[in-house]
Amino acid sequence: MRLSKFEFVAMNNPIRKLVQKGIEFRLLSGFLQKHNIDLNGGIILDVGCGSGYSTELIGRRYNPSELVAFDIMPEQITLAKKRHKNTKLFVGDVTKIVLPSNKYDAVFVFGILHHVPEWKKALREIYRVLKPDGVLLVEEVDKNGVIFVEKYLHFYHPRESRFDWLQFVEELKEAGFNIIDNSKIIFSIFHAYLCRKPIDSLNE
Repeated sequence: MRLSKFEFVAMNNPIRKLVQKGIEFRLLSGFLQKHNIDLNGGIILDVGCGSGYSTELIGRRYNPSELVAFDIMPEQITLAKKRHKNTKLFVGDVTKIVLPSNKYDAVFVFGILHHVPEWKKALREIYRVLKPDGVLLVEEVDKNGVIFVEKYLHFYHPRESRFDWLQFVEELKEAGFNIIDNSKIIFSIFHAYLCRKPIDSLNE
């Protein structure tokens, strides 16, 4: 789903960058350290990269051998390309990821699934492109958070993409993931998860 003009501005401002760097990315990176998962030099995908700031954080921290990022909005990819010269960037749909299966060591998702009506399908596509033993690092907002921002900030999100955490966890498991860790970010409306694709998934 495309962002409204107001939300587009809100997602591309210094405050959003501070939150993404100081809270979200720090927490996801902490998961990796805690569980001794080393992504340095790995092959990494940033799903829903927006203007490319999350991609920049990933590149600086992990120096991946290959870094790929996409977003559904051409306007965001135009901004991202100004920031990145050595990253593969393209306009893409998380429910139909035009990338090879079983390739990526890690996939990062910063709060885009609550914009996606077919978010369950998106989880399965992310699972597909990960290598066996690869990890998904995802930060999201639940339906209570969505209702809050719609009421006070007048952002619109599809009703089909509103989930509670029990439902979100069940769909992660249904997609095939093992949940390794999770944490609240702000009260109970924002959560972060570290998930892993089973090492024996090629034999499924």
